[in-house]
Amino acid sequence: MIEKLLTSIHRALGVQARSPLTVQRIQLALLLQKTGPVRILSPIPFATPLAILFYLNGTSLLPLVWLGLFYIVVFTSYVQRRKLEAHGPLQDHELPRILQGRVRDIFLLGAMWGAAPWLLNAHRNVDPLILISVFIMGAISLGSAIVSTHRQTIAAFSVPAAVGMISACLWHGGLVGSVLAFCMTLFLVMTLKWTFQQADLLEQSLTVRFEKEDLARRLAQQVELVENANREKSRFLASASHDLRQPLHAISLFTSVLERSQLDPDSAQTVTRLSHSVRMLNQSLDTMLDISRLDAGAVQPALAPVRVHELFLSLNHMFSGSAQERDLQLRFRAPGDLVVVSDVQLLTRLLGNLIDNAIKYTRTGGVLVAARAGVPAGRAGWVRFEVVDTGIGIATEHQQRVFDEFYQLANPQRDRASGLGIGLSIVKRLSSLLEHPMALSSMPSRGTRFRVWVKQADERRLHPASPADAGLVPPVHAANSLPRHVLVIDDEPASREAMALVLCARGCTVYPASDLAQAQHLLQRHPIDAVVSDFRLPGERNGLDYLLVLRNTSPHLRTLLVTGETAPQRITDIRTSGVPFLHKPVQAQQLLDALAR
Repeated sequence: MIEKLLTSIHRALGVQARSPLTVQRIQLALLLQKTGPVRILSPIPFATPLAILFYLNGTSLLPLVWLGLFYIVVFTSYVQRRKLEAHGPLQDHELPRILQGRVRDIFLLGAMWGAAPWLLNAHRNVDPLILISVFIMGAISLGSAIVSTHRQTIAAFSVPAAVGMISACLWHGGLVGSVLAFCMTLFLVMTLKWTFQQADLLEQSLTVRFEKEDLARRLAQQVELVENANREKSRFLASASHDLRQPLHAISLFTSVLERSQLDPDSAQTVTRLSHSVRMLNQSLDTMLDISRLDAGAVQPALAPVRVHELFLSLNHMFSGSAQERDLQLRFRAPGDLVVVSDVQLLTRLLGNLIDNAIKYTRTGGVLVAARAGVPAGRAGWVRFEVVDTGIGIATEHQQRVFDEFYQLANPQRDRASGLGIGLSIVKRLSSLLEHPMALSSMPSRGTRFRVWVKQADERRLHPASPADAGLVPPVHAANSLPRHVLVIDDEPASREAMALVLCARGCTVYPASDLAQAQHLLQRHPIDAVVSDFRLPGERNGLDYLLVLRNTSPHLRTLLVTGETAPQRITDIRTSGVPFLHKPVQAQQLLDALAR
């Protein structure tokens, strides 16, 4: 019966539908905190003297009856509250039942205050009526503030208490009764409106909080999925790249052997085209490897002074041929003897990608590469590098997207001669890694200007390193500096045979081995001068571990690691080991130069 009455009150007052369980749990926790055992007993000091006062001033026992009923309601609620404290943590399915029980107890307490004007005989005289109205208004104000976590609890207490008082005022009649009834009605409406707003605000804030937490949790799950997918992608690229590099390595070396063979003109032209295709495929694999390594953090810059003049000589040597093939002018300008602080290899790659991109997208005119310091650089203590072309230009809406992977302008057929669309994305990553700010300005059909700022070094205090010092400019191969007896370790027969052919053609005696056991046997039986090993070998040990052992036990041996590994951690391990290495596919001249050092 009480539940039906409460439901009717809730519908009449527009009480909202049940909240999600997470919100209900917090609301119920706040309600239980505010209606603890001590607060449940707090109305007794107010109700007791009020009932005694009316009993002493009258002849009826109804005030004592009301007080007895009031005690029963309060102590029953007190017992229920103690049981909840002993219950322990509440389960989700228990929340609606617990809340319903608390609403019922609060309704009974409100009903007792509503019955007070009648059972205390306050409705018969003006003075008692005014006195009891003050008590009830205070009870409604205090009670609504305490139970303001739910609309249900607010209505369950305030409405029966106010309705009892309003009905008593109307029963009394007269001007005083009508004014009191009007004031009590207005007070009830304002109290409900204000406390309902507080309850709704609490519920909304809790709902938003849990929605944000749920969104953050789902976002974290999505981030984890993306990271897992990225790791899977890296593992796939590492495995696929290694498997592709193995046959490509053999093809590259076999092609080098064919280029030195006596062939008829048609066959020689075919071999030349084959060699060009192999180089293009190798460049594509190297570019994708660079992206993977930069994203994985496997590339760490080694900052050192770099002479701009020598850097420009190296870049000119690398790209002058490409410019001449397209009938373009390639000019380098740098005043004085500028020195910057950077990683010489990474800076060369950054500027090289910009120059290569400028040459590819310039039809007529040329490319200017300049370095300016001081006031012309626009930043004190910095050197500004500029790569300016007279090419097709970049529209404003495309200027940010050109730094995305595989995004290309004016290449809808995906012509490989124009690259893969990865060069500028590598530039962006290198710019961030080296902390070299970069800017782009361009106009369609007028050309493009890239600016890169690099900190200037103090030449008086530093000894700059040149690109040649870092191995960027290949040394000239001397045939007589090659080792005479070379041990080649590779479990791939084609790769092993290809390296043997290249070395034998240069007068070396080659001892091929497919595993470390065979390699150790050959090393003990023959006068080996150099050992060339693949990274992945049968068994538990890899080629890097074996070469490191040889460097300790046989320091006179030249060692060279040849690998198709692309996993960032393995690349880092190889670099930090100090063992010279080449990445598959290896050109014949690269192999010879590495062994001749």
